[in-house]
This record gives sequence, structure tokens and C-alpha cells, in this order.
Amino acid sequence: MADYDYDELLDRARERIPKDISERSRWTMPEPDVLIEGSQTILRNFSDIVSAMDRDANHVYQFLLNELGTSGTREQVRVMFKGRVPPIRIKEKLVAYVKSFILCGQCRAPDTRFIKEGRTSLLKCQACGATRPVKL
Repeated sequence: MADYDYDELLDRARERIPKDISERSRWTMPEPDVLIEGSQTILRNFSDIVSAMDRDANHVYQFLLNELGTSGTREQVRVMFKGRVPPIRIKEKLVAYVKSFILCGQCRAPDTRFIKEGRTSLLKCQACGATRPVKL
């Protein structure tokens, strides 16, 4: 059996780890594309954001309406809010959604799913197995 230096073995192992696993942030949300037109605010890439989140579009839409305190209409790819909503507020609310309904509370991984146990909705992490109740 050959004698290997620990550091050499470690370097060799690191080289063989796939990039998508070894990168610090595997999941990133697309930057919100917000347009203010008159007295309406349009989130033009809503469908891209929702598909990156892998969540129900109605759930994300209702969350945004409640958090922003406004009404709006949803089309296929975009959402229109009544009133002038600063783009930074929309981004803050999307980040709040990610923290509440996507990231695991234990390991911070984005690999979570909603599951139902009785009448309780839970967020279950596929990476570490942790569960926590969420209000849908």
C-alpha cells in the first residue's frame, strides 16, 4: 500500500467534488425585474422567480399581496401591483418568503418541500430531514 500525505488526499478528493455541490450558494433567486408605470408596479419576471423557488405561484403571489398591503393582478409571466411599490420593498418581501418558506431552519439548505400531517402544514428539508410547522 502506498503512503499518501493527508493533504494530497484531501486535495485529490476536493478536485473530484462536482462544482454544483461544492459551491457555497447552490441556489440563487433571479433578481426581480420591476417596472413602475404610472400608478402601477409591474414585476416582469414573476414566473422566473417562482420557477426558481419551485413553489406554487398562487402562494407566492398571495404572500406578496399581503406583505405589500396592496392588490394586484397576475398574468402568466408577470404580476401587476396597484400603486407605486419601490423595487427594494418587493425584493425584501421575496427574501422574506425565501427565509420563511424555502430555506431549512436547521441547515439553511434550499431543498425543502411542503408536507401535510393531519391539519398541520410542515416544511420538510430533503437534505437534513428537519421539519418545522409553517402557516400556509
